[in-house]
Amino acid sequence: MCAFPLSAQLNDLTRYWRTVTVDFVYKQRAENDKKWALRNAKLRMSRKLVFAAGLLHCFFCHLDTAANHAREELNRPEGDVSALTDYLEHQLSLTPLELVAQACLERKVMPATARGIFDNYDRFLAILDDKTKRDELERAKSHEDLRNSEAWKEVRDVSRPFHEGLVALFLNDDEDLKTLTMKYGVF
Repeated sequence: MCAFPLSAQLNDLTRYWRTVTVDFVYKQRAENDKKWALRNAKLRMSRKLVFAAGLLHCFFCHLDTAANHAREELNRPEGDVSALTDYLEHQLSLTPLELVAQACLERKVMPATARGIFDNYDRFLAILDDKTKRDELERAKSHEDLRNSEAWKEVRDVSRPFHEGLVALFLNDDEDLKTLTMKYGVF
């Protein structure tokens, strides 16, 4: 990853996100809204988290001192790829939540931003872990079902501050993440 241009990395990541969203719409139509609310909840939360982690993977290749060391080692005339391999192996072993945590700890991220991301993701996992709420989301087929669904209200209540936390992470709190996001991640 680190040996390739950032724009190439982000192109693949953007294709992934587009595929996920198009697949969501396809399944919604093909299955006549079956499990729409559950799929929408996952799109708002877990799929978005995976996309954000992918962005962080790309950005860390340019911000992380270990990545810079690996790149320098690779570019030396007698350099070897083991430092790069070790770096990539470590980075790719991290879960999306671990990667976001790394960003929150190592970058200039406000505690409120981290809480907005992690507290609300934890609440989201609790919703999915609750069999009654999960079943309610799986059964909802119409907007009327959603208007009357406490589980859906909870999903909306956690997805908004989660989204706002990710926006703050990438665009507000840390100037380096903001610069990379604006340069490569937006347009």
